[in-house]
Amino acid sequence: MRLTLRSLIVFLMLVGFISFGELLQAEEGLDVYYDFETDSATDQSGNGRDGEVVGAVDLIDGVVGKAWQFDGATVINMTFPIMKEADTELSIRCFILPDEIDMQHIIYDEGGGWTGFTVRIMDGNLEFATVCCTEAHPPPVIISAKYPDTDDWTEIAAVFGKGQMFLYINGKEVGTEQTDWQELGGHGQPGGIGEMSPGDTAFGGGGGFFMGGIDEFRIYSRMLQPEELDLSVSPQDKLAATWGSIKSGY
Repeated sequence: MRLTLRSLIVFLMLVGFISFGELLQAEEGLDVYYDFETDSATDQSGNGRDGEVVGAVDLIDGVVGKAWQFDGATVINMTFPIMKEADTELSIRCFILPDEIDMQHIIYDEGGGWTGFTVRIMDGNLEFATVCCTEAHPPPVIISAKYPDTDDWTEIAAVFGKGQMFLYINGKEVGTEQTDWQELGGHGQPGGIGEMSPGDTAFGGGGGFFMGGIDEFRIYSRMLQPEELDLSVSPQDKLAATWGSIKSGY
């Protein structure tokens, strides 16, 4: 029996999505993955870490399929602490398309002024801070780099590992720092995307809403390597892009 073109595409998409799910579950150290294809913060990593959405969600065209437009009031409350136990390695990776880069705009935050991990835009710079590990509020270690003058999506990654910090923009290392702490201390505070989690940030002050697009948000319990930080070299992302193209073109 001959398959119609419609049936064939549906069959291939089903096979592709199954394969993509298997690849994601096999991706080393992937703790959380929000693909932002719907208006729910559903964790696609297989770990069941769904986020709680506060505010309105507008779906826009993203790097892969759809993305979220954060309107200055949208927040994902990650109702579970990634850093519940002391972490020697932690990385985040996502794509952003900010509407506003003046003043402070939190992309991701967990923890606070005595142990924390925060990525933000501040006065035209992309910044990454960690701090650990006493209630005496030690000064954070901060990496700051000028945000690119672009209207395109930008891939960013913040990496902490055994006392070293790295910040990447579009796969290029834009800053590195050495800390006095070899791990980020455990705590009970949840994380937040688009605004700070409860309490202070690792920078030591209040937060500010992110305004613009975010897509393909991932958290890892390991150090990402530079060769992983380009969409075109990741097998998982290549497959996602392939099926995203089929989906959007069908």
